[in-house]
Amino acid sequence: MEGNLPVYRSLIESFSALEDPRIDRKKLYPLIEIVFLSVCAVLSGFEEWDEVIDFGEEKLNWLRKYLPYEHGIPSHDTMNRVISLLDDRAFERCFINWVEMSISLPQGVMIHLDGKGISRSATIKEQQTRRSEGGKGAVHILHAWCSELQVCLGQYKTETKSNEIKAIPALLDMMEVSGCLITIDAMGCQKTIADKIISKNADYLFGLKGNQEALNLATFTAFDEKGASIPTDTQTDQNHGGKEIRNCRILPATFLPEWGHGTDWNGLKTLIEIRSERYVIATGILEKETRYYISSLVGNASQFNQMVRSHWNIENQLHWSLDVQFGEDDSRKRIRNAAQNFSTIRKIALNLIKANPEKISVNRKRNKCAMSDSYREKMLRF
Repeated sequence: MEGNLPVYRSLIESFSALEDPRIDRKKLYPLIEIVFLSVCAVLSGFEEWDEVIDFGEEKLNWLRKYLPYEHGIPSHDTMNRVISLLDDRAFERCFINWVEMSISLPQGVMIHLDGKGISRSATIKEQQTRRSEGGKGAVHILHAWCSELQVCLGQYKTETKSNEIKAIPALLDMMEVSGCLITIDAMGCQKTIADKIISKNADYLFGLKGNQEALNLATFTAFDEKGASIPTDTQTDQNHGGKEIRNCRILPATFLPEWGHGTDWNGLKTLIEIRSERYVIATGILEKETRYYISSLVGNASQFNQMVRSHWNIENQLHWSLDVQFGEDDSRKRIRNAAQNFSTIRKIALNLIKANPEKISVNRKRNKCAMSDSYREKMLRF
């Protein structure tokens, strides 16, 4: 991550506007000290509140190099209460401000949008109980991920995955995305979202499925009518789990039949077809699938083949890291806004870890942060 300010200074500046929900006589521990302690502890591999407090007490002299901590380290109950009381939407805004202070997005960079649930942010009983009877769902968060820079650019909490359609324009309004390519799976393939992206001077690449039945069928028809005359780009990926072959063909959107209503889509220029074959070693099964996409960009089949594949980096690089390396799905922080706010803290730590170019795992970096003050300072780029 780049920026003119050291990270701890940019964090303080970005989160300084955050309203403290406590009454004045309860503000023994300044809010920024609580946030800074939480970030440093999570960066060092400590997730539970009692672990955060233990880290703070052991590293109090180090913490005082950067903030006063006049009254020492708060109790775990205080930490939990304060973080859970913070307005989650304001906390998300501060996170986005910090990211935008720290990096500059190159023209044409891809931003992938996708949601992730925090499965244990509500109990099983709460999730199985009707909302009218006091039940609630697990917290669901829409993320914006840039795989090229390995950074989470923003997040927006939604009530359910189905609410991502409303959340996507709201998140885009909070971010500066001019000149970027926004990639979204089929759920986000909506005319209103296309309008929003074009209005932000950005481009889109949408997955296309049954939720846009006429356009999906029209796209299939366009490729079917042109047949084998369309040039094909073939790309192959192989890993320990199997081998995938992706064949990509593209057509100008002008080839859509009129009944497909392609002109209703703001900026639509390109239709994309991906025919994939994946051989799974464990099962010996050959899986075949054909998917369609639409985009406001003009490019060649090779470029679109790679761009479509890149979208799923948000699953492999962000969501996998949060669940496997940060244990987010196992977290039982459930009080008020604790789950979503602590998730934001995890993403601050993950951004810092990903920005460190040392070629070792995330877990090793966190372990080294726990053991070495100088390494932690290097990670925070003091």
